[in-house]
Amino acid sequence: MKSTRARALLSLGIILGLGSVSTLAYWTDEATLAAGTIQSGSLDLKLDGADNLPSTTKLAITNMVPGESVAATVNVQRAPGTVAFTYSVNGKVNETHELATGLRFKLFAGVAGTSTANANGIRTQTCGGTQLAGGTDGIALATATDLVTNRTALATPSTVQPTAVTENLCIQAILPSAAGNGTQAKSATATFAFNATQLS
Repeated sequence: MKSTRARALLSLGIILGLGSVSTLAYWTDEATLAAGTIQSGSLDLKLDGADNLPSTTKLAITNMVPGESVAATVNVQRAPGTVAFTYSVNGKVNETHELATGLRFKLFAGVAGTSTANANGIRTQTCGGTQLAGGTDGIALATATDLVTNRTALATPSTVQPTAVTENLCIQAILPSAAGNGTQAKSATATFAFNATQLS
């Protein structure tokens, strides 16, 4: 009787052992995903198609007298295939003499008109479009001054474009009629810095 019970228990142990082994026999497989290349974009602001215009003569004028003005168009560009951005414009006259502090400036979204002269030879050149800075009389740029900030004209469309996204700006320089004698026989140069910021 004891031997029969022992054989039965032993047989049960064998069955359990076989069941335990079978749980290790499930099939397995694996696969690999190649996720592709992650490539960063680029931001590229250009002026008249160039990265910089360090020696431009757009606002050059000789023998300027009180009451005269000169204007120039700058084409601001978001280069093809680059990301959208906002931009700012900062201006400064580089010298410190009376002419440098006496000049006044205006900024427009538009283009420069044709220079004209009155019967006395006083030359005037204005900007068309929407005025962005300078008010009625223009603004002095004796110190670095923001003319426009967070300009969004080149931010639309926000997706990368195959062609350039552009905007024309016009800068007008004015020697006011009230300019004093100290502005005579001097020369001045103005520098305008354009800074682009990626959309966030």
